Amino acid sequence: MTSIQNTAQALRTVVGIPVAPYRPDGELDEHQIRVLADRLVTSGVRALTANGNTGEFYALAPRERRAAVTGVIEGVDSRATVIAGVGLDLATAVDEAQFAVEEGADAIMVHQPVLPYMSPQGWVDYVATIAQAVPDHAVVPYVSSPVITGAAISELAQRCVNVVGLKYSVPDPVGFARTVQESPTELLWIAGLAESYAPSAWQSGAQAFTSGLVNVDPQISLDLLSALQRQDREGTLRLWRQIREFEDLRGRNRDADNVSVVKEAMHQRGLCDRSVRPPSAPLNPEGQQAVLRILAVWEESRA
Repeated sequence: MTSIQNTAQALRTVVGIPVAPYRPDGELDEHQIRVLADRLVTSGVRALTANGNTGEFYALAPRERRAAVTGVIEGVDSRATVIAGVGLDLATAVDEAQFAVEEGADAIMVHQPVLPYMSPQGWVDYVATIAQAVPDHAVVPYVSSPVITGAAISELAQRCVNVVGLKYSVPDPVGFARTVQESPTELLWIAGLAESYAPSAWQSGAQAFTSGLVNVDPQISLDLLSALQRQDREGTLRLWRQIREFEDLRGRNRDADNVSVVKEAMHQRGLCDRSVRPPSAPLNPEGQQAVLRILAVWEESRA
């Protein structure tokens, strides 16, 4: 089995998305990046994506994105698979992908392009160019647009053998099932809408899911993965109900508080500061109280 295939196998798990912690002066806390990555791996998480959306990829400067990749790699210390998120303009994405693999990243996750106009063929060309720049490493495109169908994915997989799977984040279970059926069978499908959508995605072929919640409580996410793998319907539903309010809080106002809720919970547990960068904003007092109540319920359930 090649190293690329080994990486694909290693991604059949909870793919944690570490936050980007900030110091009181607003600068990226590079030491805390390593500390938090170490905590996740020590807790049993076996795959981490540096520079994912929960890591505020689009709010970081180029130097900070590189520091985030290096920090996660150093914090993991070869104990887990590290995926580096890249995106923006094509030249930047290629440059940062090559930097990441030189630093020791195992795989590259290609963010959905943020241009207002995107054709399926343009998406294929964009991802293929990045994948071909790191031919010896696994590549996982991030799909968050229904424009990308099985036909485009099939062409990409044919052009780039190192494209081993996709992070699928379109909130449409039927569309997801159709896209899986139209795509090559060997691809790994990662439920990119995290724990809330993981059970339905599993029914259509997902074998992994991403998680921002894992920053707060790794065990809940790992327990959900185990329940899904065992096909334990009752256990899956119990855990899904347990995290539903937290995930609903993250998703309100079109995901406006997605990162803010996670960082507020981490702040309350003494893990990092609650600060986020514009265009995100910290939770208001009402939101902070809601997070406090949810965490208390989780603690009580373990008592």
